[in-house]
Amino acid sequence: MDRLLRSLDRFATICVISLMGIMSVITFVAVFFRFVIHSPLTWTEEVARYMMVWVTFMGAGLAMGRGRHIGVTMVLDLLPRRLRIIADTLARYIMAAFFCAMIYYGAKFTLSLRMQISPAIGLPMIFPYIAVPIGCFYMLLQVLLLGRGRNDGEASRAADLNTECEDQ
Repeated sequence: MDRLLRSLDRFATICVISLMGIMSVITFVAVFFRFVIHSPLTWTEEVARYMMVWVTFMGAGLAMGRGRHIGVTMVLDLLPRRLRIIADTLARYIMAAFFCAMIYYGAKFTLSLRMQISPAIGLPMIFPYIAVPIGCFYMLLQVLLLGRGRNDGEASRAADLNTECEDQ
């Protein structure tokens, strides 16, 4: 399972980097055509928006796997170690339940709108909408593996860094 997730991480990284690069070029071209040539392109905003949806969900999965999501730990830091572990485990269960719900309802929503076509480029709307259940499935895998101890090295390095900062 860990090997599968490493492959997914590599794939997601390539997707995010590629889509961000293409999105930047498309946005630059759109601005150039609108303000320099005075002939706006109708498709650029829609394509960039759909790319951003994919970047958001794939990037969220990557951040989840690397322990990079923002967390408010002020209250957790006051708890004894055993209660911190319990609270962290409870949070992982809540996240897993949320991602399961998002996968289910995201897939249901996507399938219900599979025949809808985007206005500017004529793309079936299943392509941008399917990013939600796919991205949430990716995040669910990350949460499940984090619960098994994946990336503990990164978490302990972050804890060491916090301790160093507090000591200074």
